[in-house]
Amino acid sequence: MAGTTPLTEQLNNFVRSLREQGILDYHFDEMKELESQTPCLVIEALTMFLRDADAAIADLFRLLGAPLINYPKVTEIAYQLKGSSASIGGCRMADACCVLRNASVAFNKDGCFTGFDMVRREYLQLQENLNHILQMEHAIKAIEPRRRSQ
Repeated sequence: MAGTTPLTEQLNNFVRSLREQGILDYHFDEMKELESQTPCLVIEALTMFLRDADAAIADLFRLLGAPLINYPKVTEIAYQLKGSSASIGGCRMADACCVLRNASVAFNKDGCFTGFDMVRREYLQLQENLNHILQMEHAIKAIEPRRRSQ
């Protein structure tokens, strides 16, 4: 590709690998395509997602550790977390959130624990990969002004 840096190719290959593993889906690609209209969209969206997901998972941990589980609140948080993870392309995490939400709607305590473990496991993997994408995006953004001035 003309005008593509080695770092951009590396990022594209990394994202392709995450899609092949089922960690990301086409929603990530759609977000990336919108970046031509809104520079830094990916960086801002991923940063916001990671911040909000950290808070949501901490809330879920607290709620599920309480003597009496507030199932409607667990359902609400799982639903919001599903939507935000799906919107950035985190399809496996979104699926795990569905498991948690379904268990919570059914007032299934053991199912909630299982679902939360799935959510946390998928989030840790997604978080690691999104942080890697963010590092590459920041590096690419730092290179772009220098490339344009050459």
